[in-house]
Amino acid sequence: MPPIKKENYSAQIVRFLCQRIRSGKLACGQKISEAAIAEECGISRAPVREALQQMESEGIIMPTAKRGKCVAIVTRESIFQRYELCGLLEGAIAVKVAGKAREKALSRLEEVLQKMETAVHNKAAFEDHAQLGTDFHNTLVSLEENTLLANLSRTSCRVVSKVLMYQKWRTLYTVEELYRRHYSIYEAIRNGAPDEIRRAVQEHYADSATRLAALCEDPRPRKKPERRKAHIPEE
Repeated sequence: MPPIKKENYSAQIVRFLCQRIRSGKLACGQKISEAAIAEECGISRAPVREALQQMESEGIIMPTAKRGKCVAIVTRESIFQRYELCGLLEGAIAVKVAGKAREKALSRLEEVLQKMETAVHNKAAFEDHAQLGTDFHNTLVSLEENTLLANLSRTSCRVVSKVLMYQKWRTLYTVEELYRRHYSIYEAIRNGAPDEIRRAVQEHYADSATRLAALCEDPRPRKKPERRKAHIPEE
């Protein structure tokens, strides 16, 4: 890995670990050693600990039974829950934006869609298309005045699609499909009907959840312990 800069170690450790998870070098459920990371990066354990705490708060890593930490385990249920929440929140935001700042929203979303269309014609890398998809949603959400609502919407399923299951998520759609999926949201906002906008956004996330959940390998269920009958020895 490249040398770690002296300033802001913890933020760099977060990016470093997220990239390893995105690339598949760190798999869901794999243990993360604070000491090993500190040694590899040539820094003290304090900024590593701070980075792991931040990543745990974001749902990227999780505690283990033995007080260690591992990459968060994604289940089908968690995918559907996160994507349903994101669809509801962003759908509500899209309706509000369409009512208060529709022309501004349409203008900014058109710019992103034009870049997406150009990327399709130029056969750009999937990562470029994925980033433009993120830009589309961020552009829409950035017009929401309620920052708490905006932040919740922005982070509801980002951890799953952009970090934990990125290698699988990137196989869900062709680049042409990515463009059409986002254009349908733009078209609904342009038409301005609240129910149509909610439906377009929620269907967008529901479809992603269904496809992604189909690729999710749920952890094996624990075997139920055998039920033993009470037996009191005779003296």
